[in-house]
Amino acid sequence: MQKRLIGKYFTFKFSGRKSDISGVVLAYNENYTLIRTIVDYTADGYTIFKNEKVEHCFGDHEKVATKILKLKNYSSDEEPNIPIDKLANIFSFLSDNYKLIQLDTKKGDASDVVRYLGQGGKFYLFDELTTTGKWRYKLRLPEQECRFISFDNNYLNALKLITKF
Repeated sequence: MQKRLIGKYFTFKFSGRKSDISGVVLAYNENYTLIRTIVDYTADGYTIFKNEKVEHCFGDHEKVATKILKLKNYSSDEEPNIPIDKLANIFSFLSDNYKLIQLDTKKGDASDVVRYLGQGGKFYLFDELTTTGKWRYKLRLPEQECRFISFDNNYLNALKLITKF
């Protein structure tokens, strides 16, 4: 992907993942892409994903979505500046500014809602949250398990209303 594609709507397909992710590209580097996630033509949070085995698509659906977003006055110019340089910096920024993070599995068939606690050696440490807003147990994940990171979506913001931090 090239820098000139920033601000454009794409659908991203991942090898081995069941579901695609659609959104507007906000930032990109060699390792990560940050998008404003779009669900049913509505902005719903953000996703950062690792640039491995990914293909971006721009077809008829993406053209229609771009037109609808423009009619709804969506502009990527007003989005916050979120760092995507190193995974530890990403998690620290998200923890400080958004509290809850959603980590999807590689296949996209499950996810964990977590809060970032820090780094322990080669592992990233998290508290896991249940769907009822209760803290369950600690997770230790290596970097390769942290390929899809979502935050500030409707689901996470609803959980924040019933969660004690």
